[in-house]
Amino acid sequence: MSPEKQHVVHIGFHASEAHTVDFDADHVTAVMPRASAARLPAPLASRFARIAVLDLPDSDDLDTYDRAVDRMRELVAELAADFGPPAAIVGLYEHTTLPAARLREHFGVQGTNVRTAVRCRDKVPMKEALSGSGVRVPRFLAVGPDTGQAELAEFAARMPGRIVLKPRSQGASIGVRILDGAAELLALAEAGAIEEGYEAEEFVDGSIYHIDGVVRDAEIRWFCASRYLDTCFDFQHGDAALAAVTPDDAELVARMQAFTDIVLRGLGLTDSTFHLELFHTPEDELVFLEIGNRFGGAGISWHQRTVYGVDLAREAVLACLGQPSELAAATTMLDHRQVGASGWLYMPAAATTGAVRVVEVTALDALPDSVVDVDIPSAGDTLDAEGEIWPTAGRFLVSGESTVAVERDVTRIVNTYTLTTKAGD
Repeated sequence: MSPEKQHVVHIGFHASEAHTVDFDADHVTAVMPRASAARLPAPLASRFARIAVLDLPDSDDLDTYDRAVDRMRELVAELAADFGPPAAIVGLYEHTTLPAARLREHFGVQGTNVRTAVRCRDKVPMKEALSGSGVRVPRFLAVGPDTGQAELAEFAARMPGRIVLKPRSQGASIGVRILDGAAELLALAEAGAIEEGYEAEEFVDGSIYHIDGVVRDAEIRWFCASRYLDTCFDFQHGDAALAAVTPDDAELVARMQAFTDIVLRGLGLTDSTFHLELFHTPEDELVFLEIGNRFGGAGISWHQRTVYGVDLAREAVLACLGQPSELAAATTMLDHRQVGASGWLYMPAAATTGAVRVVEVTALDALPDSVVDVDIPSAGDTLDAEGEIWPTAGRFLVSGESTVAVERDVTRIVNTYTLTTKAGD
């Protein structure tokens, strides 16, 4: 062991973030499930000083990591015996931010604490923390199999229409149900169909925006707002394309930035990347949806890095290390004058199980000139969406002169791009 090197522990790791890590400067170790470690390319895996594996199910249950935190403590202690006490514990993903915070607390390491990490994972304390902050949150109720009918009926009676039933600590619209109203919620409870760890909340009508950025020393260093043209729910539970486009309305962007600042302060998130979602209602009101103390998934990091030169994953690592941001000044996407607006698009994968072979890809010659990057399969490629949170048949980045122009070009791609597949041989 080199005494001049510090020990940096990653909780979970994906190959897409390899560029963010200086394997030569530090003793870099990782704790992750056996299946995740097996998916790392061998040359990358060999760069870690050691990878300690967890025997966890390979599933999309984001709470699996947190339930294994006691075993993680044992593994990190074993790593510390060989590489020294951890100087930093890095958690980059929705499912690793909270266990990373618990480990920081146990080993006395700087970084986002457990209280804030819980507020950025559990949708109930998240909303409770913002009570009285000046931002509107949907009416909500923590629910489970033991929630009384009277309590549910009282809550449901205050709901004007549809009700959202969702896990308190999942993501990507996993497990979310949209109920027609109070009667359906009460019927589910009567049938014993409401699981532990759920939340019921008011359905808010409006456009959904995702806000992505960097906060350091409680100052927003990078701010980018994007409006979903559809929703994560429709992508996960239907066959809608998932796309988002940045607004070019400076007044609206300023309002959203002020809103975001209140949320971050209310939750105590001071040094991190963040992914916040909010509603913009037909009445021009901003309403909080949820937040994570990590960079956004799907096409978000790719979009920010390619179009604006902001590497959210790298900024997340720097924040966990306690090192300065690489952003020279506090900016928003509107400060990039050469980009009127931009967006990202994920085309949905075919609804199938198992591997499929790509037979034909069409309309590539008709892509708009505004397309700045693509990630699409070729004829003969094999696709397998098993284990993918965002299974896609093609990814696109678009940059144009205005929000309207970008939306038009994204719609054109959705209407023309096709991918034909057949069951793998």
